[in-house]
Amino acid sequence: MPSGVVNIIIACLNFVTTISGAYAALKLSIYGIAYMQKNPQKIQEAKDGMVNVAIGLAVCISSLSISQWLQGNLKF
Repeated sequence: MPSGVVNIIIACLNFVTTISGAYAALKLSIYGIAYMQKNPQKIQEAKDGMVNVAIGLAVCISSLSISQWLQGNLKF
């Protein structure tokens, strides 16, 4: 695989990880505000949303780390 293609893929993964991190921070702040409400239904929705954000962020970060590991081991 040419190194130019690999560099483009890595740049795309870095971009997606950056955008997903910013989006996760925004969503966590919105869910944090909803968590402070007195309505039990809103609190439960906020908890569920926080779990979903954490799972999505873990998937993005793990895909980036796997690609970096593959890049290091395959000498691209």
